Amino acid sequence: MKRVILDTNFVIDVIRFKIGLGEIEKLVDGKCRLIVPMTVFEELKKISGQKTKDGVFAKIGLMLIKEKNIDIVGVEGKRADEGIAKMASEENAVVATNDIELRKSLRTSGVQTIYLRAKKHLTMD
Repeated sequence: MKRVILDTNFVIDVIRFKIGLGEIEKLVDGKCRLIVPMTVFEELKKISGQKTKDGVFAKIGLMLIKEKNIDIVGVEGKRADEGIAKMASEENAVVATNDIELRKSLRTSGVQTIYLRAKKHLTMD
C-alpha cells in the first residue's frame, strides 16, 4: 500500500477547489494510506484560528482529517517541509503538495509528488 504525505497547502487547496481525496487513489493505482505530519496538523490548527477564507478551509481540512481517519504522525525537522522530505525519502512515499520549491526539491531526490493542476484535478509526477 502506497503512503501519501499531505502538505498544508494541499489540504487547504483540495477544500478550496472541491477536489475529492479519492482522486489520489486513482493516481497511485489503488489503495493508499494518507498521512499528515504533526507539523502540518499544527499549521492547519494555527491557520484555522484566522478569520480568513484560508482559516475556514483549514478548519474544514481538520474536520476532514478526523472524518477520514487520516494518520497524524510525528516527523523530524523544525519545518514541515524538512520533515516531509525526510519522511518521503526514508519511506518511499509520495508527497501531495502545491509548494513549487518543495516539489522541485523532492523531484531532485527522486520522490514523486501529487499536485493540483489548473485548479480542477490532481496530477502526479
